[in-house]
Amino acid sequence: MGELNIGLIGAGLIGRTHSIAYRMVKGFFTEKTKEVSLKVLAEENEEAARNGAANLGFDEWTADYRELLARKDIRLVIVAVPNYKHKEIVLEAIKHGKHVLCEKPLAMNAPDAKQIFDAAEKAGITHGIGFNYRKAPAVLLIKRWVDNGMFGDIVSYRSSFIQDWGIDENGPLSWRFQKKLAGSGSLGDLGSHAIDMARFLIGEVSEVVGTVSTHVHKRPISTGGLGHKQDTGTAEYGKVDVDDICDVLMEFENGAQGGMVSSRLAPGRKNHFEFEVYGTKAGVFFDWERPNEVLFSSVDMPGDQSGFNRILVGGFQHPYGENLWPIPGMGIGFAEPFAVQLFEMIDAVLNERKASPGFYDGWKVNQVLDAIESSVKKRAWCKV
Repeated sequence: MGELNIGLIGAGLIGRTHSIAYRMVKGFFTEKTKEVSLKVLAEENEEAARNGAANLGFDEWTADYRELLARKDIRLVIVAVPNYKHKEIVLEAIKHGKHVLCEKPLAMNAPDAKQIFDAAEKAGITHGIGFNYRKAPAVLLIKRWVDNGMFGDIVSYRSSFIQDWGIDENGPLSWRFQKKLAGSGSLGDLGSHAIDMARFLIGEVSEVVGTVSTHVHKRPISTGGLGHKQDTGTAEYGKVDVDDICDVLMEFENGAQGGMVSSRLAPGRKNHFEFEVYGTKAGVFFDWERPNEVLFSSVDMPGDQSGFNRILVGGFQHPYGENLWPIPGMGIGFAEPFAVQLFEMIDAVLNERKASPGFYDGWKVNQVLDAIESSVKKRAWCKV
């Protein structure tokens, strides 16, 4: 299968998480990743690139991602940069024949996402997109149950992905609050995960209606990132032109219905991604803030046992139970799903097969995002 050198573009929070995931991959999947290496890190300036390479364990660094992409010894590229840079970088990577794992959302809109998907398919590269929550063992277990028919006919899906870090009006005007850089606010940032989860578990979304609101209309201009504060006494302020909160109703092609809420203004909620699936035979609830357990209920339970039962995930009979931790109660954290995602991407590259989720899934999520934004403007249901 040969050597597989990895290049990472972007050394921020998610880039750092991918590098941590690589170390987990080497530990959890040792025999299958012996010839896989972190090779080159690219960042926007020399200081960030040099420090990033030293801190994250890369052999080399560059302040020009094009240099990374031109190198023949790099086979897999991870793109972990702000949304507006995805299209340019990924298309350039494809031209150089690189396999690509890109963070979500794939593009700023569905036409751009389709262009990226088509280019990747034409080039024959392996492509993946960073919907990391799919790869939590608990979620993979629920997916197994769905595919095995345990829920019967699925009738509804409800999800919320809400956080509270945006409630601080003195938080900086980062790229996440600017439409030209992010595409949308909580909708694309958090809602894209909930939409992907809906597609993963239920099926394609056929029609949506949405409403959004912005409550913090201006923020201090700063180079700081997530969680950084600005001296408001001397700060220059800029306009926030994306949503803080988004609520969506959706219908699925298979007849199920559902709803989704995303928000960065939910005091007390830190990384609260939850979903519920209900069918004619069973129901399930999952909350990422309790990532090692699933609440499951079957209509076949006797009346005196009816209700949700707590299942602790992580045993050998569960997805990736044999690779991660030997005892379910040891649990996982934020990085393990990234490790599973990266391992599956590496495995797909080495064995010359498709990865899942791929750019097709990114394109389909972008279609739903576009339909929601269109619905908000029209104040009406819109087809996907």
